[in-house]
Amino acid sequence: MIKLKVFCLLMLASAGVIASEANLPEEMLRGRNQQYQEGFRDGFREAVRMMNGNQGSQSSDRRKIQILNATYGSARGRCDFTQRLARSANDKSSYRFKSGNQWCGDPSDGYQKMATVEYACRGKVRRAYVREGQSETLRCY
Repeated sequence: MIKLKVFCLLMLASAGVIASEANLPEEMLRGRNQQYQEGFRDGFREAVRMMNGNQGSQSSDRRKIQILNATYGSARGRCDFTQRLARSANDKSSYRFKSGNQWCGDPSDGYQKMATVEYACRGKVRRAYVREGQSETLRCY
């Protein structure tokens, strides 16, 4: 994320785009996935704020993860582990999450499972879909 912010700062400075309401260079987002686009937009906005001296304009509370819903399983069975995940991830700016039976047992033995996590970050609802055994970092910068 820091590399993205530095890149945005360099792009802004070289293009002479720095202003209170700079336009986002949409052409840089073409062909990129949604997670990349969200990160780029967040970095771009933060770079504009920093260049304009408005570093403290957003409350740090808005940059903290708030777990809204977390389930794990397959079409054969699911379990809810919202409270357990919230105890671990809430109020952090990032949290490395691993999908697996450790959260609430095996709700569908013998079937491939997936964790679905909905969380609030900076006033937006984000979703992460993580296959069993895989990891994902939930971010809120």
